[in-house]
Amino acid sequence: MAGWSLSTQVPLSITEQRIYDLHHRKDLVDLITRAMVFKGEFDVELFKKSISEVVNTYPIFRCRYSGEPAVRSFVDIELDYIDIRHLSDAHFESFLRQFGSSPMDLTQDQLLGLSVLRSGEDEYIFLTKCHHIIADGISLSLLWSESLTHYLDSAKGKDYQPRVETADFADYVNYENTYLRSPRGDKARNLWQQKLQSQKDEIEQLPQSEEISVICSEVIQHIDEIELEQIKALASSENVSLFAYLAAAFQQVLCEFIPHSFWMNGNLSLRLKREYREVFGPMCRYVNLMVCRDESWQEKLTRLSAEIKYAMRTVYAADAIGPHGVIGHHLDASHCYLVTFLQTEEHREGFFAVYTGETSDWVKLDDHLKIRIVPLATRLTPYGIYLSITVFGKQLRSSFIYNENCFEQKQVEAMVSRWCDRLLCGPEDILPPL
Repeated sequence: MAGWSLSTQVPLSITEQRIYDLHHRKDLVDLITRAMVFKGEFDVELFKKSISEVVNTYPIFRCRYSGEPAVRSFVDIELDYIDIRHLSDAHFESFLRQFGSSPMDLTQDQLLGLSVLRSGEDEYIFLTKCHHIIADGISLSLLWSESLTHYLDSAKGKDYQPRVETADFADYVNYENTYLRSPRGDKARNLWQQKLQSQKDEIEQLPQSEEISVICSEVIQHIDEIELEQIKALASSENVSLFAYLAAAFQQVLCEFIPHSFWMNGNLSLRLKREYREVFGPMCRYVNLMVCRDESWQEKLTRLSAEIKYAMRTVYAADAIGPHGVIGHHLDASHCYLVTFLQTEEHREGFFAVYTGETSDWVKLDDHLKIRIVPLATRLTPYGIYLSITVFGKQLRSSFIYNENCFEQKQVEAMVSRWCDRLLCGPEDILPPL
């Protein structure tokens, strides 16, 4: 991995800088947690060895951060083993909540926490907790996939073969910094500063509320092949992208259900670029999408489509001073909302569906072992609602993750229903009043 040949000298990416800065300014829970259950014949020692070999191959997972400006240090990751067969169900649930919510120290702690719990005679739980400063959800899914593949191969006597990478996270950081130093990057930064200045002035005048709970719940909506094709056709008829169409419908719902002013972030992942699709790291790119109440549906589609196209050309600079930068310092969850979009041709079945949390059904690995995902409580900051949209194969999966101190479940369910109605209405249709 040539990009990491001088590991300690690799500068922080924009996303790392913003998360590090925010971590020291306010209480954040930028954690991603996953839990996978193994049932059957399971070799704990072989699994621990396999996980360690995979994780410690990639420097970004071994990072710790300290100082001003922040610098990296690297420490090997260790896997914990705990026998919890003596715990009652209530104590076990309490343990999982504590695991998912306990903070991580960027200097002292492993920023990728790995634990194997023995919960029964032939049942084990693999827990993963990752600080967002070193990885995002896609990276964690890729890590699970490679780790489990290595374990299964090792059980058959095969040697570990790391993924073939054309680029690593250090290469990505170099690409990003080179762009920002270029005339095009400097122009993009100036454009974003002008774009956000008026919002910044308004946001700084907002009353600062007390910190509210970041415990979240989730409402999931699946859109089948027939409806998805209808939505794609409607987006095409408006001459906008599928993401612009989905985001416009989300904005309209927010305007209908939320009485106060708010701002919205769009996550436009660099993974859309083929050369970085498989890179481990905190790869999310954020952009500020304006929310306007006094506009028609067609006006909203046209405006958002133009903003998203603009953002895709300049998004690196946007993250430097955008929602997780200047604006993010002044917003609490009741004013901030996020929409992310991932489109892939892969069918999320079998292993991949478990890695990404798309299914909680048992998936058979061999004649003696099966796995499934265990849902964990989500903790998300600083957003009131996070709409995560994934298009895979011929289906669309939307997940409305909402802060329990900002919304009630019935309200979010009504918002989800309204969002689907808006998506399926043609350009001449008028939605009935709420």
